[in-house]
Amino acid sequence: MRITKPRERWFPVPGDPDEAQVKIKHLLPGEIQEIVDAAMVQEVEYRQHGEEMRPILRQINDQRKDREKTMLAAVRGWKNFYDEKDKPLQFSEPNVLRAMREIDGFIDFVGECREKIANDVEAEREAQEKN
Repeated sequence: MRITKPRERWFPVPGDPDEAQVKIKHLLPGEIQEIVDAAMVQEVEYRQHGEEMRPILRQINDQRKDREKTMLAAVRGWKNFYDEKDKPLQFSEPNVLRAMREIDGFIDFVGECREKIANDVEAEREAQEKN
């Protein structure tokens, strides 16, 4: 088994007049699991059932935390992003979260890019196995 190098690719934002681009990182299974672990809380509550106490398990997913951590892990850079005053928007974690909240369709675009890069990684893996 080998640890692979990080896979990051630039994606152009379709139809953007500023020709913006976003660098997306393919998240590895361990990275995805860390996000899930951080966003998921498990609660145990004991309830009386007849003469015995039984545990009731509940898992609660903090969807906001999941979304934010996924975006911060996947979005690794950008070009030609501007704020409301037409000043360049520096790439930073707070600005990734700002883009996520304020740019219509940004979350969906990043999701599509992540799916594309995951498909590319899988195709590369299959091609390597054939050789």
